[in-house]
Amino acid sequence: ALDLTRRCHGKEIEEVATCHEEMAIICREQVKAIIKLLWMHMEHMLTNSIRLYHSPGSRVLVEGLQKQQQYNGIEGVVVKMDAVRMRVRLDMLDNKELMLKSENVCPLLPTALKLHEQLMKMHDLAQERIASSKEYHRIQIKVKGVRHVNTAIACQNLGLAYLATHQAAEIGLAVSLLIQADKIRRRVGADDKDRALSISKSLSVAQSAQARLDEGGVLSAVPCCWPPTSRQDDEIQMARLFAGLQARNGKRGSPSMSSEAMQQGLRLFGLFNVTVSACGAVDVDAFVAIACDELQKMKLEANRDSVPAPVAAGGR
Repeated sequence: ALDLTRRCHGKEIEEVATCHEEMAIICREQVKAIIKLLWMHMEHMLTNSIRLYHSPGSRVLVEGLQKQQQYNGIEGVVVKMDAVRMRVRLDMLDNKELMLKSENVCPLLPTALKLHEQLMKMHDLAQERIASSKEYHRIQIKVKGVRHVNTAIACQNLGLAYLATHQAAEIGLAVSLLIQADKIRRRVGADDKDRALSISKSLSVAQSAQARLDEGGVLSAVPCCWPPTSRQDDEIQMARLFAGLQARNGKRGSPSMSSEAMQQGLRLFGLFNVTVSACGAVDVDAFVAIACDELQKMKLEANRDSVPAPVAAGGR
């Protein structure tokens, strides 16, 4: 649609701006879908709960069937739910569907390669959203001028695109754009109360995010679509992860939790190259220290252009 509109009408008209706006919305919704899926996996790792997988669209693995054992080990997708059972469409040529109880399915966690692809896709979509929002903003200024409600909307959209990266420099830009959006709205005398409230809320969120990043040691991490955290936040989260992994894979003080299980959990936080040995009794303090050190390295790398001198471990 964008290419056709450009060919027919040129590059700087309202219809082209609208295409860019729609593309930014598509990128935003795709990122939200990936984040929802990753949080579902995290919830499973942290709490050993599978309730979030009992919804249409969730990927599951069939297991524990006694009468139709030929379907055990086959992957599928949940297509329908009722109070007791779920309908699962199997990954088979005939798209066979089975009605299964919750105990006959288990969550299908992504492989390391698939998870890495999802994280990188999320980062790319965030950047594409910014690029489309920039074009929408530029064209609106060109077509409507600075003092127009459409330009205020364009400023808000671009500000929200920057805000979604959770990076310090971009959040600063987000605050500036949202302040500008509010000023333009006031100057043109727009009486859209919903729009005024939307801009005000967006600005409040951006200013809170900026204040959060001003705290010592609070940084975002690759792919910069996760909210920023401090060392203390990370330690709490990694301790929860360790407890969840133990509940799924081993017993407290036992060496039965495998290295692969621990690494599978860490990958959900973007840590793909961390080696945690499971030789001997698994120690929560060592696990948390290793994981948090690696998270800190990843954060500093992701924010190397706008990070002050690092603070001591545990600093706020």
